[in-house]
Amino acid sequence: MEYTKREAKEYAKKTMHGLWGAIPYPFKKDLELDEKGLLSDFRYYIEVLGVEGFYMGGIINEFWSLTLEERKRAQEFLVRENAGTIQTITMTGHHCIRSAIELTKHAEKVGSDFVAVMNPYYAAGTPELVFEYFREISNAVEIGILILNSPTAGYLLTPPQVAKIAEIENICAIKNDGGLEHTNDIRKHVGDRIVVSDPREDNWLVNMAFFGQQVFLAGPSPHLYQWKGHLPVKSYSELVEQGKFEEAKKISSTINPLRAVAKKWIWEPWANGNLPISRLKYWQSLMGLSGGFVRPPLLEMTDQEKREFRKDLENAGLALAA
Repeated sequence: MEYTKREAKEYAKKTMHGLWGAIPYPFKKDLELDEKGLLSDFRYYIEVLGVEGFYMGGIINEFWSLTLEERKRAQEFLVRENAGTIQTITMTGHHCIRSAIELTKHAEKVGSDFVAVMNPYYAAGTPELVFEYFREISNAVEIGILILNSPTAGYLLTPPQVAKIAEIENICAIKNDGGLEHTNDIRKHVGDRIVVSDPREDNWLVNMAFFGQQVFLAGPSPHLYQWKGHLPVKSYSELVEQGKFEEAKKISSTINPLRAVAKKWIWEPWANGNLPISRLKYWQSLMGLSGGFVRPPLLEMTDQEKREFRKDLENAGLALAA
């Protein structure tokens, strides 16, 4: 790490900028991790999309289906492949605090820049116990920790809860998937202390221009909506930084057809508890990325769903792989 524990908050504010993305982990037909495919996708993210950071080991990576050794292995070879090219953050949360600490120490050891810890989704049923969960993990490590505040855990942390957790020395950021209003309330409580990121791309332009959000952290949108020679998210982000808001809006609006497809096939099912990882992977495969299979209990798409999904993407202008 390039910072000490007490410098974590300041280091995050200094270095967490721009577009940080995430790609689902591809599994082979036998459901073993496709390391070659994952590394190829990772290089695409860096070399073609030019992202500033990479988020790994999280919800779209099906972390719940991975063994501890698989989670360690993936974060280790991705960090090694990166070799300091971009920043990395590893989701190391686990319902077992000992396992979460083990994963976090491993991420620290292999060279992740930060880790993310998801809201505890079992046993910690009160604000006091949730705080204790984060405090226990934080006390055991030196690395800066991001709060993954996701409804996938079954609830969202309230802004006062986030403010309390942000008092911990190495809590340095939050990825808050609670919508714009909830995120802005959190900004009022902790925006002067930790980095606050709303991970919804359709809010990114407004968050940058009007609420000072410095990092899109993190999700699949950078690679769903962009490909070689077509980088609208990166383009409008740069225009906002230059103060060219109207130009940025025009470019952002060109993504609307793909956003509509993503809402129909990805985000709305997700919000209703049906994790659409197989759909994310199919979308990727149509772009020439690895795609791959999902592990149970998630289900593969039917042939009919694939035909309908592909047609929607083609009509929205997706550049399909040859």
